[in-house]
This record gives sequence, C-alpha cells and structure tokens, in this order.
Amino acid sequence: MKYIEKQLEDNRTGASVNYHEVTGLQVDYLNNSTYITMASYVSKAKKEAGKELLSVNTFTIPSVPDWSQIPYEWALSELVKAQPEEYVPEEYEGYVNPYLFAGGKVKS
Repeated sequence: MKYIEKQLEDNRTGASVNYHEVTGLQVDYLNNSTYITMASYVSKAKKEAGKELLSVNTFTIPSVPDWSQIPYEWALSELVKAQPEEYVPEEYEGYVNPYLFAGGKVKS
C-alpha cells in the first residue's frame, strides 16, 4: 500500500508522526470534489507492529481524477503538492491545513 512519509507534529498530542496512509477515499464527479481520510502513525514500523494511530484527518480537494487515473494514487499526489504562495491558512481550533502533507514523499 502506498503512503506519505513526512515528519509532522500531531496537533492533539504533540507527538511526532511520520507515516500517513489513506483510510477512506470518496470521489464525487458530480460536485467535482474528492474527500480523502488519512491516518497518521509514529512510523511505518510502529504501524506494522500493531501500534495505534495518533490522528485522523479528512481533506477535501476541489477536483477529481480523470477517468484514466487511479484515484488512490492521484489523491496521494494531490496531497503532497506545494502550498501556493498566496494561500493563507486559517487559525482556529480543529483547523486542518489542506496542504499539511506538502513536500511529503509518496512511497510504497
């Protein structure tokens, strides 16, 4: 299974997380939106050892993959795209920056 590798700090616990995998994916072609739920773990090794996830976040992408693309792979590539310079993240409790995984690496 492909995943994103990027060192982050979990907002809720302050712990470091480095392994992020898709747990849910919904593509809405009618409304041109894709919803991706990601689970974050301390590391791939800890996840494989049966340790619990630290956080779950759902991201909305205002586009959809072409019919010729594999939605799962397309979603991961969208999540690691760079944050646009003009984008200003909001600041409120529970906010999740849609560019949280920008610069991360998609791995197998």
